[in-house]
Amino acid sequence: MAVKYVPENVEFLTEWNGFELPKGILNKGVTGCGATSVAIQDEHKTIICSPRINLIKNKVGQHEGLLGVYGDVKNDEIMAYLEKAETPKIMVTYDSMPRLAKLITDKSDWRVVVDEYQYLLIDSGFRSDKAIALLDIVNEFDYVTYLSATPIADKYIQQMEQFKDVPYTELIWGDRVERIYVEREVSAKPIDNAIKIVRNYQNGIFPKEGDAVSKECVIFLNSVTNIANIIHQTKIPPEDVNIIVADTEENRKLVRQIGKGYDIGAIPLEGEPHKMFTFCTSTAFAGCDFYSTCASTFVISDNKKVHTSIDIATELAQIAGRQRLACNPFRKTMVFIYNVDIGESNADIYKNAIEQKLEKSIKMAEWKNGAPDYFKKDVIKETSEMQNIKKYSESYVRYDEKSDSFTVNRWAYLNELFAYDVQHENYQNSIIVKKQLEESGFDIKEEERQSDYKEQLKCILTKEGFADRMKRYCELRQLKQTNPYYIADEIMERQYEGLKLYYDRLGCERIKALGFKEKDLKNELERCYRENDIKRKFREVFAVGERMSTEDIKRIMTEIYAKYGISKKGVATHLERDYGIRLKPIKVAMPDGSRKGGYEFI
Repeated sequence: MAVKYVPENVEFLTEWNGFELPKGILNKGVTGCGATSVAIQDEHKTIICSPRINLIKNKVGQHEGLLGVYGDVKNDEIMAYLEKAETPKIMVTYDSMPRLAKLITDKSDWRVVVDEYQYLLIDSGFRSDKAIALLDIVNEFDYVTYLSATPIADKYIQQMEQFKDVPYTELIWGDRVERIYVEREVSAKPIDNAIKIVRNYQNGIFPKEGDAVSKECVIFLNSVTNIANIIHQTKIPPEDVNIIVADTEENRKLVRQIGKGYDIGAIPLEGEPHKMFTFCTSTAFAGCDFYSTCASTFVISDNKKVHTSIDIATELAQIAGRQRLACNPFRKTMVFIYNVDIGESNADIYKNAIEQKLEKSIKMAEWKNGAPDYFKKDVIKETSEMQNIKKYSESYVRYDEKSDSFTVNRWAYLNELFAYDVQHENYQNSIIVKKQLEESGFDIKEEERQSDYKEQLKCILTKEGFADRMKRYCELRQLKQTNPYYIADEIMERQYEGLKLYYDRLGCERIKALGFKEKDLKNELERCYRENDIKRKFREVFAVGERMSTEDIKRIMTEIYAKYGISKKGVATHLERDYGIRLKPIKVAMPDGSRKGGYEFI
């Protein structure tokens, strides 16, 4: 492995004089460092293979003279560009690369960059044949760079025939690597958390960082169905939501079923307006750039099945690097909400099933290779049709035209192994989640970062009973006494109006004495209201300068108590003790000429 240290004065790789993308695998170390821009701007004829159409559209919108090639771009358009361009720069989807390569007869002076190449493995659960086809094609070019900030781990690379003896280069950025803070939340129902986040934004309950307010949010999920469900339940109008998912017929149908006006959107370019809500699947964050000035980032991983954990969990580093504007104070924090249910009662059973499937596939491939020649065409047809439908769910056997033989699709096998590892190494134990995130350059040491923003996220995300909520609010109000700019308590106040009322009327110590219990606090508040009304009434009746006999004072007090539902006898001296009405003992002249003991109110 070769290691290159990025010069201290270099923020983007385009600023590094003499730097060029090396042959083989390049671990660029961080996202957003301009590696793709090097390929677009250097003096070489270059093809950049991208896993996502959105990434191509995003980059083409930023770079003049860059041609994007995907499904609906015709060969005539490509040929016209090749004839005209002095130094051709083409971005092409993995799927369209074989078609493009056929149009380039002389490949000797071209370079190829396989951008975000980790998706060869991530997507192999449903398109492993495409990955194999792409690698076969790029091997026809002499100079190929496999580019990623989150490269495929060695444990998988070592089992891939296509990457044997491929050079590996890692860039080291030193202390300049910006740390992203990850707030983790384990949840039984992550989609419910997503709905709560949306409703808070709809109700004007926004996270804050200093004077900045986050009035936009980007929510990453691993299911288009979940996106549609959240929008449907929260009734987000079309004008407030941008839906960034793969532009397929199935996805278009799911999105349009939400209602009139909903459709698949596009990532806004720098300077273009953003909507309050942006929902994304993995199609959006693979190398794409977001330019919001105030968006917060939420990652929702709902793992009903093993394979659904791949898209989000393995791409946290990619997601963290998507917000590009330094003026966005929320870009350094990401909220990761996930569950731990893989839908398997026994994890070992699943792992053993993968290994047994591999062993069976090896034997099946050998058997099919031994089939009589007159029967071989039927076996090839049957195998190809089955895998097109089953996507290697039952067997890893595939027919390889290049070698004219049946082989084991190790990409499909490694994808299932990868899915298992993601689920059990990244999710099953939250300590392991923390460790892996730290190794990826994230900072999630909660004890070192008790920030106001973190407390706000608790207010938005935490599901708790009234007593716990009231206790936490009291703690936040106490903290505010030492930091007047602390506003997490205000977030709670906007969510739960009664908290401030209880605190202001009863005070922290009285609330604590009542055990933070809602029923007791309500009773106490009602008593306080009655006491205040009684006090006000007493001050009206027993006005300064007035004189009354003790007997009359007791009678009037008892009547006022009864009016407010209190069965209590009046005691004259309680006016001073409980209600602050000062008394002066006197003799009061009665109508019959007698004098009785009483008081003057002073």
